[in-house]
Amino acid sequence: MCHNVKGPLRQRGSLLVISLFVLIVGALLGVTMVRLLSASSQSVIYEVTGQRAFNAANSGLQQLLAGSFPVGGSPTVCNGTITSDAAFSQIDGLQNCQYEARCSTTELLVAGQTRQYVRLSSTGYCAAGSVIVSRTVAADAVQQEQ
Repeated sequence: MCHNVKGPLRQRGSLLVISLFVLIVGALLGVTMVRLLSASSQSVIYEVTGQRAFNAANSGLQQLLAGSFPVGGSPTVCNGTITSDAAFSQIDGLQNCQYEARCSTTELLVAGQTRQYVRLSSTGYCAAGSVIVSRTVAADAVQQEQ
């Protein structure tokens, strides 16, 4: 006597296997989405903090340029380093930021005239939690004797 069972009795338990498969796939998709969102938010933190550090570095460079090339005055020799003061990090958008700017002046003789060659660089640093970002900007200028 041979029992050949067909129909619903033979398919018992397949719904359980299918629902388990769907549950596992859904969980994997959920974990993947959480990781993508976390990586995306970390990327935004670096981008925003990097832009703030760039702005801080530009502030230092502009401070040096204003001292080397005063409006209405004659150019001055610049050799040294300046750093941001404590009030700088209280400016909106530049909290937890600082800069260090350096300049050096070299005399050049061009076509019988003495000219001042100024090399300026500034590095801005910003912190956001455990993330610390720095950006450096530089500029070269020639002071012409009048």
